[in-house]
Amino acid sequence: MELVGKLLGNRYEILEMIGKGGMATVYKAKDKTLNRNVAVKVLKDEFANDQEFIRRFQIEAQSAAALSHPNIVSIYDVSNDGDIHYIVMELIEGKTLKDVINEKGKLPWQEACKIASQIASGLSVAHKNHIIHRDIKPHNIVMTKDNLAKITDFGIAKAASSSTINANSNSLGSVHYFSPEHARGGYTDEKSDIYSLGVVLYEMVTGKLPFDGDTAVSIAMKHLKDDPEEPIKIVPDIPRGLNYIILKAMQREVGSRYLTASDMYKDIQKILQSPESTSVGHVNSKDEVFATQKVPIVNKQMASRTVNSTQKEDTNKKTIKKKKRKSPIQIILTRLLIVIILFAAVVGITVLLMNNMFGNNKEMKVVPGVIGNSYESAKQKLEAAGFQVDENVRKEESSLPKDYVIEQSVHSGDMAEVNKKITLTVSSGMKTIEMVDLTGYSETAAISILVEKGLRVDTKEEQSTEDNAGKVLRQSPKAGEVVYPGDTTVTIYVGAGGETDKVKVPDLSRYSEEGAIETLEALELGYEKFYASNSGETEGKILWQSPEADKEVDVGTIVKFYINKFNIKNNTSGGVIEIAPENKPDETKPSTSTNTNTNTNDNEEYKVMSIILSNLGKKEKFTIRVELDGDIKGRSLILPDEEHTRSEKILNVRYPADATGMLRVYVDNELSSEQVID
Repeated sequence: MELVGKLLGNRYEILEMIGKGGMATVYKAKDKTLNRNVAVKVLKDEFANDQEFIRRFQIEAQSAAALSHPNIVSIYDVSNDGDIHYIVMELIEGKTLKDVINEKGKLPWQEACKIASQIASGLSVAHKNHIIHRDIKPHNIVMTKDNLAKITDFGIAKAASSSTINANSNSLGSVHYFSPEHARGGYTDEKSDIYSLGVVLYEMVTGKLPFDGDTAVSIAMKHLKDDPEEPIKIVPDIPRGLNYIILKAMQREVGSRYLTASDMYKDIQKILQSPESTSVGHVNSKDEVFATQKVPIVNKQMASRTVNSTQKEDTNKKTIKKKKRKSPIQIILTRLLIVIILFAAVVGITVLLMNNMFGNNKEMKVVPGVIGNSYESAKQKLEAAGFQVDENVRKEESSLPKDYVIEQSVHSGDMAEVNKKITLTVSSGMKTIEMVDLTGYSETAAISILVEKGLRVDTKEEQSTEDNAGKVLRQSPKAGEVVYPGDTTVTIYVGAGGETDKVKVPDLSRYSEEGAIETLEALELGYEKFYASNSGETEGKILWQSPEADKEVDVGTIVKFYINKFNIKNNTSGGVIEIAPENKPDETKPSTSTNTNTNTNDNEEYKVMSIILSNLGKKEKFTIRVELDGDIKGRSLILPDEEHTRSEKILNVRYPADATGMLRVYVDNELSSEQVID
């Protein structure tokens, strides 16, 4: 579906496509309400038609929208326009971490640690809010121009059902970073994100992935069974402590990893501050618990002291024994207790042997994890593993969709007898209510209403009239929409009151350059100054201004003006216009769209304006319009809207040699450059 140029939700104007993934397409858009550029992620058609997926997607995305952290991409809105479901988020002008790794091959370990610590910091806040990412990979980390790492796609991975992530889907990129429990389709939690972060740090430091293969299944099996090659063997000059951190984060056993992302963050910071430190990333293994211990050497003097001390202790013990001889009754009771213990042991061993002889011993198997699966899928998994499912299913309200498992009576990974009945608790769905209309309520009243209904509140101010100060101007979600108590965050936009002050733009032609600047600053107006050459006016004369004199504008508006200065051959505000001093037949390419309107003929002399297309941004195609403003002969349009491509390199536009005024170039309806001509 082609969305460029369309308006979603009567608010977001789609400007261009900037990325495409397995689940969604990302567009750059203009938020017409708040007058800012945003990123809009639109779900692909195959997901947009799955109502169960859409429900989960909305719940998870709205939860993620509550997160606020400098290393997490902010989510502004979650909505739909008919069958088009989309998320509106912060627009980041930068590259993905995957792009950075591909360009550099591998990163200096210090840079890798700084990026990893930022990701860990963002994950720590998310985990404290009980939100798990489940798809941490370099493709989902965006690097800003200031080298700030921002995690994107929070909450989207959980919305994908197990059927959307398999060997035949677009999961080959993700499976490189899956934790073992994620790869086997088991229960995933905060430690799954920590494992994935360990893989990302491994790749940043070494420039390669710990496990690779031709299919998603083969890669997943390596996560389940193999140990990665130690990073320090690939890059020997990294700190040994960093090697420990990566290996601990990537432990196959969940309990051996970092307990929290915050713990991993602290260890990374230690290495950044003290690269020689090795007191990080330790795993409590059997080898460490039962390691051989060094026994101190004992000299003769110490041995003599020990012998004397031992002899004294023996003497003391004999003395105590003489003083504390047991009575006959105590001796009889002690012997009786020993006989009972021996008898019980004999009976237990006999029963165990009988069970083994007559086949009464039960076969034990590992119980699979089914939390997060649909009831039918969970039942199939348990029965295939040799267990029964209790028909008495418990139901509880949950953030999971209806009939999805939220609890199992025997934990994942525990051993249980074959044919044991396992009780499942499934979700009855989330409690829903209809959103009320808060427009016109005071901020305090609106918050009180929302809190009473169990909804979270986010308040933002918007410019308004004095009459609407402190009142709710609009809200998101809108009145009538279905919301979830305890889960949905409602954003209310409250009037700030006091309209923006207006001022009249002065006539700058009456001032010198310095006087114009002083006047604009006194009126709290901004300015941009440029230079042009007009032999008919004195040097220093202000030739033109925008906005024009006496126009009412908001305080803070930028006023542009041109100052006359001789001997300027080429003056441009954006670096894309060049004016040729005279018309040469071999450099002029008349366009069929050139329009000089009136007062022109074949004998009229022309000048040439060249538009250098390679300077107009990164797009391959764009629409260009050139206008002449203020010409004394009434000619207004030089070149109407026309599509051009970067491959044309230079677009030459000719205009009458006696034309005067302002030439403006518009690219895709936005002013790109302007030039004073005389």
